[in-house]
Amino acid sequence: MGQRGFWDEQQRVTKLQGKKPVLKSLADSIPWESFRPLLEKGYPHERKSNAGRKRIDPLILFKMLVLQQLFNLSDE
Repeated sequence: MGQRGFWDEQQRVTKLQGKKPVLKSLADSIPWESFRPLLEKGYPHERKSNAGRKRIDPLILFKMLVLQQLFNLSDE
């Protein structure tokens, strides 16, 4: 298998757009921002130092957990 070209990527995107847009329908049907206040309560805001990477948005982490449960994905 050789290096992927520009047209390969375009064909991949076209193929993905033709499939059932599960993520799009989830984004449209679930009011994600309504969960933010509850998620922010359990997530510390202050960092002890500037070392290490910055925190991941708690809403993104929540979305990842929902997708993990829906599609039976492992942590890896």
